[in-house]
Amino acid sequence: METALSTISILPSTREEFYNFKRMLKAEILNGTTELLPTLAKLTIAMRSIDDTLKDEEIERAMVYELSKYSNKEDVSINGVKFNLQETGTKYYYKDSGDPVWNDLDKQIAELTEKRKARETFLKAIPYESNVVDADSGLFLTRPPKTSTTKVVVKIR
Repeated sequence: METALSTISILPSTREEFYNFKRMLKAEILNGTTELLPTLAKLTIAMRSIDDTLKDEEIERAMVYELSKYSNKEDVSINGVKFNLQETGTKYYYKDSGDPVWNDLDKQIAELTEKRKARETFLKAIPYESNVVDADSGLFLTRPPKTSTTKVVVKIR
């Protein structure tokens, strides 16, 4: 009987297998013998399925519990993959500390951030073909240069 885990079991399970699989997958995609968009759809669905599974809170708790059965003073290594328990995502809630200096700085930063956003909107609106004279400095301003990358965006419907 086929299960989700039996399907995953055909994927690489060691570090060496991972690197070989990645190299082979790249070669097969680039050699032109496969339809690229259906392949991208399958890869995206597989990646998101695994990623969402690993981010599931219940599964994370189960994995932490399982690893905690081992000595949490050392890394656990299985098939060349190391596991260890770490505290991650530490957050400090400075606003709740009641520090008036921090609160004042936070307010100033928020005000300056809004001013900068407004200025950026103004600068982006300058036509490419012309300059604008800054009223305060008398300097000629031009539209800021920009860069972008063209990518295929995949959405699972």
